[in-house]
Amino acid sequence: MNCKNCGYDLVNKAEFCHNCGARVVNKRLNLKKLIQDFFNKVFGWENNYFKTFKNMVISPDVIVSDYIDGVRKRHMSPITFLVIGTTIATLIFNMFSEKYLELNTAAFSDEDTYRNLFDPTGRKNSLTTPEEMKKYEEDFKIYRDGQTEFQTKWTKGMLKYFNLAAFMFIPFYTLISLLVFGWKKHNYSEHLVINCYIQGLSMIGTTAFFIAALIIHPNIYLFGVIVALFYYSFTYKKLYTLSFGKLLWKIVKFLIILILVFLIVTVIGGILVFALGLVGKT
Repeated sequence: MNCKNCGYDLVNKAEFCHNCGARVVNKRLNLKKLIQDFFNKVFGWENNYFKTFKNMVISPDVIVSDYIDGVRKRHMSPITFLVIGTTIATLIFNMFSEKYLELNTAAFSDEDTYRNLFDPTGRKNSLTTPEEMKKYEEDFKIYRDGQTEFQTKWTKGMLKYFNLAAFMFIPFYTLISLLVFGWKKHNYSEHLVINCYIQGLSMIGTTAFFIAALIIHPNIYLFGVIVALFYYSFTYKKLYTLSFGKLLWKIVKFLIILILVFLIVTVIGGILVFALGLVGKT
């Protein structure tokens, strides 16, 4: 029997051609095989993605350690895993863009939240005349509308460039991980591998919580953030065999640095959104 792709003489019961590497196909084409070929040719994953996904849920430390140690054939590469997760998330979020915008701006839609941000010292309680109260309410309305506009434009900009933003944040997450967990056990590139795998799974998890929020209750989407943080901690705990106390301290350090980085990126992103006109007027 010869290879149907290159004509090489095959050994009996061979599954692959030793010359060109093509799979030996002797069975008739069916729907299952057609679908498998589609995913294999278009995405290059066969069952590799699902195996990697399952193992990342159960034993993320094994996947990461294997890849870093050179065992790479049995697992999907971290970059490809991240690309697939980000692509799925981007498609779903843009498919329900209005709902995504609504869920991500929910924290700024509450009147009490606006008032606490606008008047943290309780200046309103010292006002006595109707003129002062009227001026206070006018200033508050301007502040609220401005914050709403900024948050809406920022979220629309993030949604429009979600896949690009996801990859841009990875180096920041990696740097934070390096600062929190150190570089003695893992260098920057190895922390990058860890974060690509974590974010690849988190993208799918966030998308799942987003869909659940659309069907069940909006607060489920916010709960997904807590789950993502737990998973991040779970992965690093297993990689570094940390005690609960040490893990808690690492989480606090991580959150402090993450908030600082997020504020800086938000300010820079906000300036770009308005100055460069990345999103149109609402």
